Amino acid sequence: AAGVHAADSSNILVTNGYVRGLPPGVANTAAFMTIENLGSEDLVLTGATTSIAESVSIHATMSDNGMMSMAHQMSLIVPANGKAVLESGGLHLMLMGLKGPIPQKEVSLTLEFQNNPDLTILLPVVSVLDE
Repeated sequence: AAGVHAADSSNILVTNGYVRGLPPGVANTAAFMTIENLGSEDLVLTGATTSIAESVSIHATMSDNGMMSMAHQMSLIVPANGKAVLESGGLHLMLMGLKGPIPQKEVSLTLEFQNNPDLTILLPVVSVLDE
């Protein structure tokens, strides 16, 4: 069974990930990363969980006549042999309802997939001043 588990999660590579560090008292923050799908089937990211926030949702930043707005996405497809880039100003994960100050060093985040086992990753915290 150990070999099967390794095969399942080894088709996903997460790089350039970080959580935006914000001052205490802020209710929400964002996480960014590149999710690479090394497998031959599209992966469907349906959400994520973290112990530091009440909920995590997928958001897309839209520009409409110069006005920036965020639209909640039910899922995100990571194409087979392709990648999804979650970045500032584009698709990203919103960590809603922070339970306290954001940790200084890193945040554990579990990515949830519709057709793949969950994947837990550790993301460094990057201060909004250092972005």
